[in-house]
Amino acid sequence: MERKNMDKLHLWAEKLKAMGHPARLEILMDLYHGSYDLKRIMEKYHMSQPAVSQHLSIMRRLGMIRCSREGVSMCYAILDDDVKQFISVLTKEVSQ
Repeated sequence: MERKNMDKLHLWAEKLKAMGHPARLEILMDLYHGSYDLKRIMEKYHMSQPAVSQHLSIMRRLGMIRCSREGVSMCYAILDDDVKQFISVLTKEVSQ
């Protein structure tokens, strides 16, 4: 296998590992429907700010989500179209 393809495989393995954590998967499923700010994620999942920030940081590092400032809030949304497509399929499967 070519080096370029191996790099892509390695990145997808890391993304799938990140999505393997239930909290991160739930956050991604919510972000599929639109952007959320940090406070809204904390409140919805009853998680502390450091815990939510750690989950978001892992997904940002892998290019799965983006962060943008909206006023005084930091808002998060899915950046990676392939991840968005994956979450779309998963959302349909879960809701059946």
